[in-house]
Formats: sequence, C-alpha cells, structure tokens
Amino acid sequence: MHMKITRYITLFLAISFVGIVLLEQVPGVMTPTDEPHVSLMFGLFEISLLDDITHLLSGLLGFLALSLGYKVTVKYLMLVGGYYTLDALFFVINGFMTSQPIIDNLSLNVPHIIIAALVAIALKKSVRNIELA
Repeated sequence: MHMKITRYITLFLAISFVGIVLLEQVPGVMTPTDEPHVSLMFGLFEISLLDDITHLLSGLLGFLALSLGYKVTVKYLMLVGGYYTLDALFFVINGFMTSQPIIDNLSLNVPHIIIAALVAIALKKSVRNIELA
C-alpha cells in the first residue's frame, strides 16, 4: 500500500509539472508582463522562464524516478518536496514581511503548499519502510 501511495503522488506531481508547462502553450492562458520572460498564468500566478524550466525538470525527473524504482521515487520526493516546501515557505514569509494581504499571500502560494502536503503524506508512508542507502 505504501508503494502505491508514493507512486500515485509522484505520478500526479510529474503529470502536473509537465502539464503546467504544456498548459501555458494554450492561447489566452498566459498574460504578458512588462518584465522579459515573465507572464501571468490566468492573470494570477507569475511564471518566469526559470519557473518553466524548474517545472519541466521536476516533471521529467518524476517520470524517470518512477521508472527506476521505489527507492529512487522516494529520493525524488525528498528532493522535489524539499525544494517546493522551501519555495512556499519563502514566499509566504515574504508576503507577510511585505504586508501582502493574507488571502492573496496564501492563494498565490497554495499550489506549492499542496505539493508540500502531498509529498509529506507520501514520505510519511514511505521513509520508515526502506533504507535510502
């Protein structure tokens, strides 16, 4: 059962990450900004070229991890989960420090908060069941 949850969450994340990049190619989804290589997805989420590269690599690494087995999948979740958790924490704290309205702050960061929660669920079910050596 633990392996299934870990695999399902990894598959969901990999599809989501690649899907975000593909969705951006649909006309009308992205709104250009004055900054070069930065657009707004649905007029809400600022996405840069660096974000696209990060999302695409995160997704492709997820598919690769799934193909390489359970231990690699758990390591992938640790890496990607750690990255997106730190990203969410940084931007939530930054929002509070810059007096961004709480609802705006949390709603803008909810995708990465969800990623962090999903990874925490998968890792809670997985890590104590394997040795990562």
